[in-house]
Amino acid sequence: MDPIRHGLPIVVLAVHALILLWLWRRSPAANATFESGRMIFRPIAESRFLVVLFLAAFSAAVVGSSLLLRRPSQWWVPYMFIGFLFMVPFLYPPVLTLEVDGVTSRTWYGREKKIRWEDVASLDYHLGKKHFTVRAADGRKIIHSPFNAGQDLFITEVRKHTRLPMRVSHPWSTRTTDLPYEEVGSEVE
Repeated sequence: MDPIRHGLPIVVLAVHALILLWLWRRSPAANATFESGRMIFRPIAESRFLVVLFLAAFSAAVVGSSLLLRRPSQWWVPYMFIGFLFMVPFLYPPVLTLEVDGVTSRTWYGREKKIRWEDVASLDYHLGKKHFTVRAADGRKIIHSPFNAGQDLFITEVRKHTRLPMRVSHPWSTRTTDLPYEEVGSEVE
């Protein structure tokens, strides 16, 4: 019974890691929502599923470890899972919005961050992580991850509003490539 008790946390974390890896490699099919004057890039359904799965698994781990581990030397195990349980909602990606005057990031707990178009200092894309980062001159940043809808549309629209070059970082190296902004279809006859 001891190998089961000690191996259970490892198995739970390994299963979660495999699901996270599958979701990471899967290309999201969700699109942005268009409203008057803005585009909304919500988290994809798979990331919502992942958060619910983590909540259920860590809740079961808290209850299971509380019932199965009654030795005084193992008092800390349920508290470890309670800590993981409280961290799960912070995995939920923010809702990104492209508006007329800038880009906004809003988390589920109400924290809002906005970068106006004229304050954008640089655009970065990491090929390995598939993260697109909009950086302001004062250090603020908004990140579009693979867990948000419509990454290609987001990148295109941000580049169109800022007209800045995009720095592309390559995985497993320090090499970066700068892609200049080129306006498509701007030929005048």
